[in-house]
Amino acid sequence: MLSYESTARDVENANPKICVLPIGSLEQHGDHLPISTDTIIALEVAKRIAEYFNALLLPPIPYSLSLEHRKSRATVWLSPETLLSLIRDIARSLEYHKYEVLIVVNGHGANFILRNVIRELNYTLDLLAILVDLGAMYFGSRYSKEVHAGRSETSIILYLRPDLIKKEGAKDVPRVPRDYLDYMSMLDLSPYGVWGEATKATKEYGEKLLEEIVKEAINYVSEVIEYLKGRHIHP
Repeated sequence: MLSYESTARDVENANPKICVLPIGSLEQHGDHLPISTDTIIALEVAKRIAEYFNALLLPPIPYSLSLEHRKSRATVWLSPETLLSLIRDIARSLEYHKYEVLIVVNGHGANFILRNVIRELNYTLDLLAILVDLGAMYFGSRYSKEVHAGRSETSIILYLRPDLIKKEGAKDVPRVPRDYLDYMSMLDLSPYGVWGEATKATKEYGEKLLEEIVKEAINYVSEVIEYLKGRHIHP
């Protein structure tokens, strides 16, 4: 598979038309998960997508819009302007080199603004940008009980990197919708830094969930590319 570990000659010889960009975060995930949880998951999903499409896997962006976790000293966050500028510059570089598709794999649930920049890229560049939003796939609605460091994320890390699990995860489901993170920090809403039922996590569920996410992502990207084939990409 072509990736950021390949040589320049490898990339030139393969001449891929698709790139995959994972976006993670560096933020607290309770006392049981690593602060790189979002990056680990986004990178693994991106690897599998890149393998399927014979794409070039770009290195993950390890920071996100994580203001809701800033009360933890382990959290490093970007401003929306910085993240959007970074993605724009990456996309312009790829357009210059005649790549045709950029698949952005978002592993951090609070990066809502990514949909805006994806739309902007598709309206302004000669490059098809597709957003695969993992948060939308396994967090669900406004009233979801699985938002952060709960059963879903803990199960996937149990499957991918069990060596990084420090202890049994806590169970905490605040009695408000997830958009209350617009008003209060995660640690104000949950003293454990958890929004979900991490105590129910299993390696088996993590493997199944990851496979479902990858399958859904590949199907979605395939549908978009097939629909736009032979059409004008820019609306």
